[in-house]
Amino acid sequence: MKVLEMTDIYLGRIVKAFGIRGELKFHPSEDFWEEVLESRKLELYSENAGKTTKLPFELVEKRPHGTSYVVKLKGVDNRNRAEELVGSELFVDGDALDVALPYELLPFQVVGMTVKDEAGNVLGRVTRIVFSAAHDVYEVERDGGTFMVPAIPEFVVDVNEDEGEMTIRPLPGLIEDE
Repeated sequence: MKVLEMTDIYLGRIVKAFGIRGELKFHPSEDFWEEVLESRKLELYSENAGKTTKLPFELVEKRPHGTSYVVKLKGVDNRNRAEELVGSELFVDGDALDVALPYELLPFQVVGMTVKDEAGNVLGRVTRIVFSAAHDVYEVERDGGTFMVPAIPEFVVDVNEDEGEMTIRPLPGLIEDE
């Protein structure tokens, strides 16, 4: 069982060794942004025999490879060592970020936000994000169930990251019991 700090931001997974020089193929998560690879606060979490190991590391090379990245970690100089890291997950400590966040909010910044209507009535809390080709959709949990909010300006009128609040314009029929 993984025990993560509440501020750990999941960036993706090492999916395979790449070549013979110790490079790794990294598949990014929805919370990934390219500039985070410049951070000095990156950590790999790996599981072996039911025990989770947290390993800080230094990234020495990176390059895009399709929808993934090929990365090189300091001290990983051959394929055998790289293969030992396959399946590891990459995180960064959100409380100690030493790189700028992107302009657009990432999923980890949205999940948990309080959702209000334009009159200030609390409607619930964002519990997850459904990613689709057209646009993202926020699932909002409230007493008595959940409802979905398209993540587009017609519905989401304001997001206050500092307050952890999202203001929506619930059109008729958006919320089941209204």
